[in-house]
Amino acid sequence: MALAILHWESADSRNYRFRIDIGTNTCYRFKIGRHVVERAGIRWVDAVSRTTPFRQKQKLTFLGDSEEEVSLPKSYFDEQHCYVQLFSAKDMKGTSPAVSRVIKIPAAMQRINNERFSLPPASITMSTTAFHPVRKISHDEQYLSQQSSIEDILGSLVRAVLPAAINVLNPGSSGSSGSSSGSSGSGSAPAADTTTLLTSLLGAVLRTVAPNIPGFSAAHSMSTPQADDNRFSRPFIFGIDDALLASLAGPIIQQGIQVIPQLINAANQHKLQTLQANNQLMTTLAGDVQRRLMLQQLLQHQPAAGATPNIDPAVLAALLTQLQNAPAAAPAPAAAPAPSPAPAAAASLSLHTNGKAYTLSNNVVLTFESLKPIVVNGKEVLLIKQSARTIFRVKLHVASNPATPLPKAIYTFYFKDAATRQLLFEKTFKQKDIRANTAIDFEFLQDELLHLPLHKKIEVFAEMRWRTRSNREYKAIGSTPVILVENYFVQEQGVAVSPEKELTDMKVYRAFWNKIWQSPSLGKSKSLWELNADLRYTVSLSAEHAANGATDTKMALDPKDPESLTDTTSGRMKAGIELSMAELNKLLGNWDNNTPLNDEMLAAIRNPAFAADNLSEMIYNIKLKGRTYEQGMVWIVPVFRLFEITLAQVGALTPEGYVQEVTPMKVKFPLPVSARILGLKSANQ
Repeated sequence: MALAILHWESADSRNYRFRIDIGTNTCYRFKIGRHVVERAGIRWVDAVSRTTPFRQKQKLTFLGDSEEEVSLPKSYFDEQHCYVQLFSAKDMKGTSPAVSRVIKIPAAMQRINNERFSLPPASITMSTTAFHPVRKISHDEQYLSQQSSIEDILGSLVRAVLPAAINVLNPGSSGSSGSSSGSSGSGSAPAADTTTLLTSLLGAVLRTVAPNIPGFSAAHSMSTPQADDNRFSRPFIFGIDDALLASLAGPIIQQGIQVIPQLINAANQHKLQTLQANNQLMTTLAGDVQRRLMLQQLLQHQPAAGATPNIDPAVLAALLTQLQNAPAAAPAPAAAPAPSPAPAAAASLSLHTNGKAYTLSNNVVLTFESLKPIVVNGKEVLLIKQSARTIFRVKLHVASNPATPLPKAIYTFYFKDAATRQLLFEKTFKQKDIRANTAIDFEFLQDELLHLPLHKKIEVFAEMRWRTRSNREYKAIGSTPVILVENYFVQEQGVAVSPEKELTDMKVYRAFWNKIWQSPSLGKSKSLWELNADLRYTVSLSAEHAANGATDTKMALDPKDPESLTDTTSGRMKAGIELSMAELNKLLGNWDNNTPLNDEMLAAIRNPAFAADNLSEMIYNIKLKGRTYEQGMVWIVPVFRLFEITLAQVGALTPEGYVQEVTPMKVKFPLPVSARILGLKSANQ
């Protein structure tokens, strides 16, 4: 029977390998093209760039076994010409043709080398380096990518509308307020013209929120320098002219433009209260667990049914004392009373104000001033050196400039981990005679920030609370993201600058070898075993641990056939390895003229952000089979290349303790780029 069946098999450094089955046909060839078209109900490769000559089948068909493995050079494929189809025939003239389905080879496969059944000679030797034993970790412990949260979107929204809000409160301060929360001089304030202001505000909101809305993308502006009055010379949002956008949405925004400061305060309040609610929830759960354990201890001392009560008074007194000292569960926040009709504001209950409800102000905005961000990986980031004293300069923006200063106010600073949203540090200042539109310095000593994590994004909140002459209590909240560093930090990750290296000596590199499957012991019940499973393998980096970690293989298996002579393991497999950056640093000595990084440089690379950026995984169909007396195993070994990384050495600091000058230096560091899948089978029992 004429057949043309094509399956992807594997890849090495030069070739792609396929399994083909052409049945009783004796000749075959491949066509590689750019597109796929459908004619007469059959999908054909189109825009053919290469057609191989007919080849003669090497393997003779025996008892229905007509499969054969063939190779095609990787040079036949590129990013566009990546579709391949198999054609078979009875002879070289194309008699009795058959055609296979079309297979697409992703461009990324050109960098993959996953030859399965051969172990090449050792490419590096490092017998003098000792690696830590592999630790076992769960799939939940291995870092996975996270989606953007509502707090991230709100933070972007606040940074987008903050310049417009400052201009609304104090039009005369356009361009003079310096750097503000999170924006740090990223653009001048909008012009005083109302139409321009509305357009700028709405445009900033849409451009900021659009990337986080699935299915939406902001169109780029089109310009023609020859005609300044051309309609296409103005920027577009979602394909709508800014002027038209302003005319449509202007009346709506004009009615609520005065609540822009309240929008900023509400967004910051939401982010801060999310943090506080999480902390309160953990405290409540801990208190409930503690009380439950103490009650269990009390029940254990109760006599059995019908027995004479015999309670130790000392034990009972100790338990009662513990129960009295245990923290009570915090009540749910009560709904804030409705505000008076005078200022349109929303009331919210702060968990750090002794139960007092502070109303969010609708005419006050707090900003962080004099920020000096530095570009890191293409983004502006405020860097603070941990070993220096730090000053946060906070400015109070008010719509009208009062003649007399505010008698007193309380400023509370919260340092929150942007990833885990946990409270790291809190400090309160009491200030007197606060003047509007004037910056105030708040100093943090070196010892106060030493316990904060390095190289992690931290959100700093400044909450101001005050009481008016009418005894009403208000608050405003500002925020800015910061990163604490020491002498070095990663400024940019470059490209690979070395050929691939494989850790082929298992005795030396056992910490990098991960056995994900082993054939079962069949005894006399079965005569054959077979593995046919789709593997999902994750390779991640760890900044905290000194040893590599391997996850146990999780399998979702298909039902087995009890009547078959073959014990077939089929379904899905999931495994992975977590590579310690400290262990990776030891590999540097295997490339010429490279030595491991010193502790300070390695500490800069060992940060969660760098680890998260280098998470990768692969999906591959593994097939292996053998007889009952043969032992089969599947191992996975990562393949590495050296990458160029730009480290920045901290130089001069601003008077506030912000990093102002850095000296870049290029270092090299090994990172995984692919994986070698080894299907091994013993020759005897």
